[in-house]
Amino acid sequence: MSVKIHDLFARKAGTSLAEFSTYWTGTHAPIAQRFKQIQHYVQCHRIQERPLVESFAPTWPDGCAETWYVDADALAEMVASPRFSELMTDETQFMNLDRPRSLLASHARLVDNSGFDASARGVKLLVFVARRSDLDETAFMAAWARDDDATLGRTLGASQHIVCTPAAAGILIQTDKAADDTGANARPYDAVRELWWPSLAHFEQARTQHPGAWTALLRLDAIDAAHSMTLLSQERVIIA
Repeated sequence: MSVKIHDLFARKAGTSLAEFSTYWTGTHAPIAQRFKQIQHYVQCHRIQERPLVESFAPTWPDGCAETWYVDADALAEMVASPRFSELMTDETQFMNLDRPRSLLASHARLVDNSGFDASARGVKLLVFVARRSDLDETAFMAAWARDDDATLGRTLGASQHIVCTPAAAGILIQTDKAADDTGANARPYDAVRELWWPSLAHFEQARTQHPGAWTALLRLDAIDAAHSMTLLSQERVIIA
C-alpha cells in the first residue's frame, strides 16, 4: 500500500499569500518534479483562515503539500539523495521555517467520489484531527472512520471524500505545535479527512444547512478539538 505524506507549512514573513502561492507552484514545484520517487503530488493553497469549528485550533498553515510514494523505502531514498538538499534550500525562499513542520504519514482510502469532476476541483477541506488522550488508536479509529462516512459526506454535498489513517510507526516523525505556539503540549495528528465541493458557495451552503451532519462527521466526541485543525483550500495538481 502506498504511503501518503501531508506536509503543512506557513509562508515566510513579509510574503503575501499570492506571492507564496505563485512561488510554490511556479518555482518550487518544478524542483520536486525531478524526483522519480514521487508518484503523485498535489498542493493545497489556503483560501480562508477561520476554523470550521470554534473549539478547533487556529488554522496556521498557508499550504499543505501532499505526496505519494510506493513505500517508505522510496521516501527514504528520496530524502537521502544528493539533490534533496536543493529542495530544502529552496524552501527558505518562501516558507516560514521557524515553526516546526507538521508531517503525517498515512494510507488514504477513498470513501466516495460519485460527484467529483477532476477538471474543476472546486474547494477542498482538510480536517486534521488528534484523538482524545484517553482513547488508544484502535478505539479512536472505530469511532472516527465508520460505515456512515459516505452517507454523511453526501448529505453535506461533498463531491469527493477521502480518509487518511496513520501508516506504520517510524515512517516519518509526526509533530505539531500547540495552539498557543509553544512546544510544551505538542501532539501529532492522528488522522485526516478530506472533502471537496464544486465551489465555495456549495461549501458554505453545507455549513449552514446541515449542522447535524457536520457534527456527526467530525466525531467531536472522539477527538481532541484543541489540537485539531481545518484547512480550507484550493488544490493544484503538480504530478498527476
